[in-house]
Amino acid sequence: MSAQRNSVANDLVLLQDGSRIEVDLKKNTPMEMGRAISFRRLSDEKVEKLGPGAVREYLFAKSNRRFRAVDVEIPDPGQNGEVRMTRRFGEVLIDGTVQLIRVNLAGNEYNSKALGMESYLYLLRQGEIELPLELTSILIYERLHANPSRFRNKLKFFVRDCPAALYLARRADFNDGDIMRVLDTYSRCKNIDDLSMDRNRIGGIVSFDHFGRIGNLNIRDMNYDERQLSFSAGYQVEARFTNRLRRLGMIFSLDYVYHSFRWEETSNIGQSMLKGNFSIGYSPVLTEDFSVQVTGGLSNYNAFSSSFNSFFSNNYFLLSSGLRVRKGSYLFGLSYEHMPNQIKRQPGNILLVSAGYQIKF
Repeated sequence: MSAQRNSVANDLVLLQDGSRIEVDLKKNTPMEMGRAISFRRLSDEKVEKLGPGAVREYLFAKSNRRFRAVDVEIPDPGQNGEVRMTRRFGEVLIDGTVQLIRVNLAGNEYNSKALGMESYLYLLRQGEIELPLELTSILIYERLHANPSRFRNKLKFFVRDCPAALYLARRADFNDGDIMRVLDTYSRCKNIDDLSMDRNRIGGIVSFDHFGRIGNLNIRDMNYDERQLSFSAGYQVEARFTNRLRRLGMIFSLDYVYHSFRWEETSNIGQSMLKGNFSIGYSPVLTEDFSVQVTGGLSNYNAFSSSFNSFFSNNYFLLSSGLRVRKGSYLFGLSYEHMPNQIKRQPGNILLVSAGYQIKF
């Protein structure tokens, strides 16, 4: 049954002696199913109950979810929390050369008083290597909180020779989707093609990078004096896919812009504006600490204060394209904005140079 990849007609139980029987499995709570299973043989109405000492694996036909007997170290509440080896059923999330098995825990087997703690752990296996991935707790301002550092360090060690997977592991949360996503990326990086997993559980989750930034704008139209002074300050967030579309991103920004310039050598203008931008980005170069991204999108300017009545009083839009380079927490950008069919009193060509720093939440 370990090689089972497709849906089957009936639930299956594989016993420790190697025999396989078709059954009707009873669904209990996750914790109950981790300790023992109840089932009825198709040829009998009698309900049987067996534990992981007698059953090697079992499979639900409709959902194709598989559970395997594993040995795992868990605190024993009856022995003052002393850690001991015990056998449980764990759900097989990934199978093959690399295995990921989730084991559910009872309320007294993990630190439920710590904020953010979860009632499960994972076993990560490859060959002779087995790493338990579990949350630990940390005391902050006299309150217990979940500390993901230790499980991330183990995950990073496991995928250390795959930069793309290592990048995801540094930011992974303690849940099925994030850890499966790291291992899926690792398998493609190392050309491991025998893995079995339900990729629907990975999903299309996105991650968010937040930046504070400043910029300098240079209006390139002849109507504006070369002595112009323009600057911006604002906030930018990038939503990036974390699965196979990880090179794509969506960028949103909002900036305060101030313009000071001489209009056609006759009028001195000072103006405050709000600028919004939405762009789609693609990263041909993408590593954990360095990336190069090309962008294309649309900018909107709206003047809310001006020393010249009715100057730029309405919203106007410009097409934008650019190049962004990220190094660590620093972000540098160069973009060009253009308005087709330009209206004379509105800038139709703007060169924007910006620098930003990542904000950690």
